[in-house]
Amino acid sequence: MSASRTGFRTRTSSRSRSRILVFSVALTVGAVLGVLGPLLINATDPVGHPVHLVLSAGWSWAALAFCVGLARESRVESVVLAAASLVTAVIAYYLTKLGQGHYLTLGRGDPSGTPYVSWGDFASKTLFWCLVACVTGPVLGLAGNLARDHGLRGLPFRMLVPVVAVVEMSKRLDVESSLQGPLVGATWSGVRLVAVAALVVLVGRAVMTWRLRPSAGQADK
Repeated sequence: MSASRTGFRTRTSSRSRSRILVFSVALTVGAVLGVLGPLLINATDPVGHPVHLVLSAGWSWAALAFCVGLARESRVESVVLAAASLVTAVIAYYLTKLGQGHYLTLGRGDPSGTPYVSWGDFASKTLFWCLVACVTGPVLGLAGNLARDHGLRGLPFRMLVPVVAVVEMSKRLDVESSLQGPLVGATWSGVRLVAVAALVVLVGRAVMTWRLRPSAGQADK
């Protein structure tokens, strides 16, 4: 009885540490994503600027919540962690922009022209996108959890992020490409190409796995 209780306590403690570790990693990755996007906005080199474009795209934020959900067996943990990681990313993003002086403004009645922080603008945007994260995060986290099913049932969920990337990049190329430099267009085209390739691989792998799976009758034999 004592050994059984000890084993139970050990397993419980191990699971608790695992949850804390995963939670910490999810929040850290979210914070890094939120910081790097605006931090690299002025990068002009062939590496920094494409990284900024990728990290600032909506599909990469969707991928964050999706991957967090994919990493957890529990659907509840997937939903909660996905939302928490996105909220952390949003807060880190706007705090970085605040530190860069994006919310500085001049008082109309101040003759000295001393800039001050427009806290109302900062808070409204941060709150709005935190609310968006709380709505979309659980959906994406649940989709990631359901994508753990390696059969055909999990295929639509595994295709979610590549489809979002293809749609977003196609729209940007159609609407914004002419207003941006060649490096921007090349980055968006590259992301779309990789996303299309990922979709082909995912569908092909799922179909091959389904065709090679033995039927119930063959399994009995």
